Amino acid sequence: MSTWTRYLRLATVTAGAGLAWCEWRTWQASREALPADRLDPSRITPGEAILVLGCPEPLLHRWRVRIAMRSTDPSQARFVFSGGAVRSELSEAQMMANYAVVSRGVPAANIRLDDQSRTTVENIKNSIPLLADAPAIKIASNTFHARRARRILRDESPELAARLVRTRDYIPAEWGALHAVMAGHEIVRRLVRRAQGQRRRDRR
Repeated sequence: MSTWTRYLRLATVTAGAGLAWCEWRTWQASREALPADRLDPSRITPGEAILVLGCPEPLLHRWRVRIAMRSTDPSQARFVFSGGAVRSELSEAQMMANYAVVSRGVPAANIRLDDQSRTTVENIKNSIPLLADAPAIKIASNTFHARRARRILRDESPELAARLVRTRDYIPAEWGALHAVMAGHEIVRRLVRRAQGQRRRDRR
């Protein structure tokens, strides 16, 4: 066996192991910050609320709308679209609502908007009044972002967090290597936040 062949096999095995690890971490994240008895993504409660978190990138926020739709019965659920105007005059919430109604057939009467939020923390805080009377709550976003939002809801309103139910935000190998990209982004985000926290402590 040539040296080139050995290197190629090693690179292939390493890449495969890396992708498998990213898939495992994504699957694990989809089950975290949830009540232990609410991990079944097929569980649908009439009148449940689906909080869909905004994103400036249309491709991603449309994916989040589709995650929301495959996680519930659109004819029975309340969709709360959350996101202000960040990179356009139209709010992310309104863009998602337009896509949901026009392209995906969600009943307009089932939609509520929070069009002021510009961060994930604001998404949660501003959406709490729109979720307060829901018997069950699901948060739709890409997996690591949804986990972060669930943790914020747990901090802001433990009562509502107790009603959280898992969404179908994880499908194995969805969009090819996308899970690897998002797992990498989550690692970088954590490292940046850790470094920022260390700098703040060093200034004290």
